[in-house]
Amino acid sequence: MLSGKMVLITGATGALGRVTARRVAGEGARTALTGRNRGALEELAASIATELSLPGDRIFVQTADLGSQEDVQGLVDSVVGHWGGIDALVNIAGGWRGGKPVAEVSEKEWDETLDTNLRSAFLACRAVVPIMAKKGWGRIVSISSRAAENPGAGQAAYNVAKAGLIALTASIAAEYRRSGLAANAILPSIIDTPQNRTAMPDADTSRWVTPEEIASLIVYLLSEEGGSLNGAAIPVYGRV
Repeated sequence: MLSGKMVLITGATGALGRVTARRVAGEGARTALTGRNRGALEELAASIATELSLPGDRIFVQTADLGSQEDVQGLVDSVVGHWGGIDALVNIAGGWRGGKPVAEVSEKEWDETLDTNLRSAFLACRAVVPIMAKKGWGRIVSISSRAAENPGAGQAAYNVAKAGLIALTASIAAEYRRSGLAANAILPSIIDTPQNRTAMPDADTSRWVTPEEIASLIVYLLSEEGGSLNGAAIPVYGRV
């Protein structure tokens, strides 16, 4: 479904990122993986290459601080230099932070949460959009959250960041739809990951969304067929 496409995945070493990277590579894409830990990226790349019997040049890894404009531009330049372009971007990097009411959230906590979940996606999108627009084809998929539409208590910064990600996605769709780009956001509820199972040991995990289900949707949105959907905020709530 993605044969010949060049796909950049942020947050690749997280639970969802790992599953998505395997699916994307398995669909025939040349897959660029980024995160902060070089060792974890290389381990993931080697694992995927071995599991899928892929040649070494099908997977590219580079560390980056996605909150740094210089790092993000350097990452994109490296991928383009390695493969000659970028067809698709998957913004998975992010993380939940909460537990305090608004009146107790420090500016530092607020800024860090928005940087992790929104600034990182903005910088990545800003860097790849001109490349895609010049080619006349591109796909961007960003992982938002159910919290964007149903904000929970004690996580105001996270709610705002994920809502901002939906607005960013819709803005890109509106601005570049005539340039062959499609940008969409996925809104999961609780994802069935080891971290979430540890944090909620008494939960009924059968009601959660699996990384595999989300990865399947990502692959579709990155495909030729997925281009007919643009600017959407897609709820993937499972049975929560």
